[in-house]
Amino acid sequence: MKKLFGLNLLLVVLFLLWACTGAQKDGGTVIADASAHPEMTEQEMLIPCFECHQEATPDIYTEWYDSLHGIGMVKCYQCHGTFENMKTQPEASDCMVCHVGQMEKCMKHDDAKDKKCSSCHNTHTFKLKTT
Repeated sequence: MKKLFGLNLLLVVLFLLWACTGAQKDGGTVIADASAHPEMTEQEMLIPCFECHQEATPDIYTEWYDSLHGIGMVKCYQCHGTFENMKTQPEASDCMVCHVGQMEKCMKHDDAKDKKCSSCHNTHTFKLKTT
């Protein structure tokens, strides 16, 4: 069991390294207009996102805080990147870092292959959308 955990951890680390370098090269979904965010000093960029967004975007903060990601202490940068390479909408590959099994299950549906997770799940709460 420990060997399987170690192998999975190694795969996650390797994927993160690949994803981080890939996002820098092709731009991906990196925010095109960083000016939409207030200018920050290098010191302010070290402050956790939620410390400001708790007041700036309280609805989004509450969605995250009450979700399994919030309860599990999954931080904003783990899905959205850091300030320098922030993504407003993470790609499915960003979700796959932690949710390989769920992503493989979703990819079996032909209509889900090119969609972002937010097309089927509410952002931050990740509950299935009911139309």
